[in-house]
This record gives sequence, C-alpha cells and structure tokens, in this order.
Amino acid sequence: MLILAFTDFILGVIHDSDANSLGILNLTKIGYFNTGIGQEQSLVLYSISALILLIFALCAPSYASSGTEGASFLDIPVGAGPAAMGAAYSALADDAYAATLNPSGLGFLGSTQFAAQHLSYLESIDYEYLSFGVPLSRRETCTGVGTCPGSGIGGSVQYLGSGDITGTDQNGNPTGNFSSYYSASNLSYGRSLTDRFSAGITGKWINAKIGDASANAFAADLGSMYIATDKLTFAGVLSNMGSNLRFLNQGDPLPLAFHVGAAYRPAPPWLISVEGVFPETGLASAHVGLEWHPIPMIALRTGYRTDTVTQLGALAGFSTGIGIKAFGQEFSYAWVPMGDLGNTNYLSLIIRFGTPPEEKRNLIQYQTIKSHKMVEGGDATQPDYQQLMNLLNQDEPVLAQPATTNKSGDN
Repeated sequence: MLILAFTDFILGVIHDSDANSLGILNLTKIGYFNTGIGQEQSLVLYSISALILLIFALCAPSYASSGTEGASFLDIPVGAGPAAMGAAYSALADDAYAATLNPSGLGFLGSTQFAAQHLSYLESIDYEYLSFGVPLSRRETCTGVGTCPGSGIGGSVQYLGSGDITGTDQNGNPTGNFSSYYSASNLSYGRSLTDRFSAGITGKWINAKIGDASANAFAADLGSMYIATDKLTFAGVLSNMGSNLRFLNQGDPLPLAFHVGAAYRPAPPWLISVEGVFPETGLASAHVGLEWHPIPMIALRTGYRTDTVTQLGALAGFSTGIGIKAFGQEFSYAWVPMGDLGNTNYLSLIIRFGTPPEEKRNLIQYQTIKSHKMVEGGDATQPDYQQLMNLLNQDEPVLAQPATTNKSGDN
C-alpha cells in the first residue's frame, strides 16, 4: 500500500544514511486496471469514440511491465477541476494549470490567471499547489476557429509533505520524529504558432528531503495542442524527461510518460475529455472526464481513471466534484476515493484578471461590422454579423454607439 511503501522507503533511507549507502525499497506504481445531429457532428462523435476505444484497447493489456520510479508524486493530479474529471485534462489546459499539465496551453491563454490548491491526501500527507499564467504578445485580428497567435509564460510549485513521522532503528526502537517532503518548481513557455496549433516547454527542478538525506533532479516537459474545430481539441504531452532522483549513491528515474488527449464540447452545457497515459516504465492507463453546466455558474464534474484500480478496487478509479464560477473566478471541490487507504478531498481556486484578448477582438469586430451596416444602411442578416450579435448580445447596453448626424437622439 502507498502509505506503507512511502514510510518504509523513508525509514530505509534513515537506517542506511550513516553508512553512506542507501537500501531503497522498490517502489512501483499503485497498479493499473487493465439522434438529431448533423453529419459533421456524427463524424466528430465517431472520432472521439474511436479514440476512447483505442486508448482503452492499448491500456487494457498493459500488465507485463512494472517499473521503479522516483518522484511518483508528480503523477498525483493538481487542481480540483482536473482531478474531478479523472485527470483527463491535457487538451483543456489553456488556463492556470498549463504550466504543470500542458505548457502549450499558454499559447491560447486568454487572461492572467492564478491557481491554488490544498489537498489532504492520505493520513498526515498534505499536497499544496500554486501556479500562474500570463499571456504575452498577441495579434488583435486573425481568422480561424482558434485564438489569435500569441504566447504566454507560466510557473508552478508542487509540495507534498509527510508531516512528522516516528523513526525507529533496525530493532524497532524509537529514534525520534523526522519529516520529509517532495517538491517541484516549474517554469513554462507556450506559443500558438497558428490560430489552431500551439507548442510549449516546461523546465522543472525537483527536490526531495527525507530526514538528513536530500536529492535533486532536473526535467522538462514538451507539449502541443491543436484546435481542430470550435468544439474539438487534441493534445500531446511528453512529461518528466530528465535525470534520476538520487539519494546518496542510488537513484530512480522520473515518471517519464507520453500523454495523448482530446476534448469535445457537443453542446454548450457539456464537455467530454479523454486521455491516454503511456509511461516508459510501469503500465499504461486511460482517463475519461465529463463536465455539465446545469446553469452557467455551476459545473458538475465526474471522471474515471484506470491507474488506481487494480490494487485499490473499482471505486478507486472514480472521481467527482463541483465548480462554482462568479465574476470570472472559480472555486472547485473534488472527491477522489482511494479504496482502503481512505478518501482525498481537493479544494482549489482559480483567479483571473483582465478581459481575455479573444473577447476584446470579438468586440472590435462586432463594433466595426455594426458601424458599417448602419452607415451604409445594408442588410444586417449576414452570418458573421449574426454570430457576433449573438455572442455579444449581453454586452449591448454598454457598447459604444456609432457616430451619427441625427440630432434627435434616435439611433
């Protein structure tokens, strides 16, 4: 079990540190279990279904290998929203979580954002998280279904702390309390090369300390994101490429893995996401998430992932949560059971500043089209005009009216 393995590993480090050698308990991962729509929408649904089946087919038989890894805490989801959706988030990470989950999402970042999380993980273990994303230069006008090409930077800090642990010697006699932690500090850059495709890179420093023993490692993530349509997005991330995490004279590789994912929004209230994770060592896994907005300010989420099922039971793959949005900010909660180990409860917050450049661009285009139609007295029934009218109708009372020579005040 995770807690016992974590504690035995720590005690092994303490016992052997005096001899300048390290007898490490081999840690492995917890285990993996192995209508009324148009033709275009049908093709998209078939494509998503095929991708889901492909991911599950590739992951289901993956029982053959199991590897030893250091810094396995990097596999724990960050953020209540991503956790509630089964950690199927690489195709959705164009927000404050991009620096950790997919740096290419920073190329589509719409506003400055900050995220914070607190997680009471298991027993006395706490998991804290902070991140930010800041958009940089971006063109005001462009064509296509995505965001205007631009760039962004981001960063994050992850901290997993054990609290106080009672130490014992090899005979089981108490030797006093000690503490341990794992942390990762990330710095990311992402750029949208077109209005549909973006790429990004993350550099990270991983630090761990167990009693008097410490270890460091350096790694990088590479990410990409492709907006196929206004409803469908694909993503790929290669995470944790780097050096071994080495305590004293023995080290373990980082959890190197390739993530491939997709997100589809069949209708405004619904969002479906799917992701396959293929590690270098260990077992492949499939993640699926669903989000529903009964009203715009409420998001109900659920998900399922196969990488915690084999040893912890079927319920351990399930997750659920809720998000509450108000004034552009979001508070989220997620419940993620871990079988006999107990339940984990995520609390997270996303804070956004400023108006997304995309909204500003639409407003400029709307006002330009509106002025043009009113001055020329033409027909305002063209599709582009109607689309922008519907998009920004709620802002109509505050839109600046075009200049006119009518002194009576009638528009």
